Amino acid sequence: MRQPAVFVDAAMLDSARPITAGWGGDWAAWKPIASTATEADIHELEAAIGHSFPPLYVELLRYRHFYELDDAAGISFIMHDVKEWKASLWDHYFFLQEPSTLRQQNYIPFAYDPQLKSLCFDFNRRTSDGQDCAVVCILNSYQNPAPTQLLYISFFDLLLDMRAAQVQRDAPDD
Repeated sequence: MRQPAVFVDAAMLDSARPITAGWGGDWAAWKPIASTATEADIHELEAAIGHSFPPLYVELLRYRHFYELDDAAGISFIMHDVKEWKASLWDHYFFLQEPSTLRQQNYIPFAYDPQLKSLCFDFNRRTSDGQDCAVVCILNSYQNPAPTQLLYISFFDLLLDMRAAQVQRDAPDD
């Protein structure tokens, strides 16, 4: 859990581990800290995109700040650092990779796959209770309509798959 030292906010700096020299400069250890994301912050983002996030995603945002999470299932969430998390999400929703086209099609990015393709909530495919939605991979964000691949029928299923991948990876060898 190291990042280039220039990016690590003091609140997330793991002072128990020394800064080390590495490729491209100094690298600092970081630790997850309690999230400062408020209910008002979440509502502001939801109002801007015109959709309510799945409740489990809101819990993730309100739980801890992080630079990266264990990607055993090949899913890298957009960084949720202590100072820039909301601006970073805002950039992904409104300024990067033709997001207006994705947003107009009701796709909201929240992560990347190993090939750096956007993983998005697909608000066109809500679960029957309306509380969750499908997760799709955007195959070409510059094509309109964007071709997608359905990965999970819900964010909940994505989290279950991530957990299963971690358990399988971490199981002792027989």
